[in-house]
Amino acid sequence: MTRPWFAWALCAALAACTQSTSLPKFVALDPIFDSVFVRTQKPLPSVIYFDGDKLQTPPASAVTWQSSDPTILDVNNPPGQMTGLKRGTAFAIATVENTQGSEIVAVPDTVDITLLVDTLYLLPGDTMTIPTIILHRDPPLPTVSYDPSPDPTVYTVDANGRVTATSTPGGPIAYTVHANDVSATGKVYVLDPTNPASRKAFFSVVGPSVVGAAVSHLDASPQVISYTSTSGNPAFRISAAASSSEQVVQVTVPQAVGTTPPAFAIDSITPADSSTCTPPRAWAIWSTPTSTAYSGNPDPGQQISITRLVSDGGSGLVAGGRFAYRARRGEVYLSPLSILKITGVFVARLTTASSCP
Repeated sequence: MTRPWFAWALCAALAACTQSTSLPKFVALDPIFDSVFVRTQKPLPSVIYFDGDKLQTPPASAVTWQSSDPTILDVNNPPGQMTGLKRGTAFAIATVENTQGSEIVAVPDTVDITLLVDTLYLLPGDTMTIPTIILHRDPPLPTVSYDPSPDPTVYTVDANGRVTATSTPGGPIAYTVHANDVSATGKVYVLDPTNPASRKAFFSVVGPSVVGAAVSHLDASPQVISYTSTSGNPAFRISAAASSSEQVVQVTVPQAVGTTPPAFAIDSITPADSSTCTPPRAWAIWSTPTSTAYSGNPDPGQQISITRLVSDGGSGLVAGGRFAYRARRGEVYLSPLSILKITGVFVARLTTASSCP
């Protein structure tokens, strides 16, 4: 078995490792996010096939490949390779015995800007540096700059890309990042904390790649809960669900919610330790109906912070902040290509519970 964690996750999902021909077939690709520069090639992803009875790595002759957009991405020509044709995003789709699986492939230019959070949801008075990935195939490093705000009454931006939300709610107001002759545009919303409809989140999921970044951008509905853990200690949990793709991000912190720096560092976690009712440390997940990734590989940038905590105009509070962490997909946990980078912002009403919800 070349994917021991995959087999473990499958058995756990079934509650026992019993064979059954009634189980659904599936094809899984590793990685599920990838990228290749325009006019370059790289190997196709590896393929795992479950035939309803057992996992197997099918021979290349048993896999049929196609691209969801052949004008952006060419697959299996030459055999075993994919080729970037023009800037964009496409799916590389593998078919084994009439069962399909796919990966998302980003095709960047030789100089390319990836906006990690191309929609900034901020509360009045909040600040945030625009998170980007600047890709360049050849030296020297590109020159990065930011356009002035089209409407300084809503937000301003400095030469380092630091956005400051004013006291006037509004949006969407564009922001633009330049790298040499390439540019990318996102948008800024400054939300009114007294408006119950102003509860928003946005997050991106970046797949592993040597040469680029494949990004899934998602608007989501957020929730921030402050509660008492089963050990009697304060804790809070932030979650954001994207209905468009059923993706969910969640961060659990075993401390009281607050705005005092420094930000909480997100630590690595294993599935066995990932308790929300008795959290051993700050940890996070990314999940879909078929996959879960657990926070791992901690670094100084892996953290969550609540940067604003303001009145909702009544007796409640609205929290605003951001998070960034890396996570390993459970079904291919041991693979270096399982690591995803999640980055997001949120504005949500703070709810409280006397016990673990």
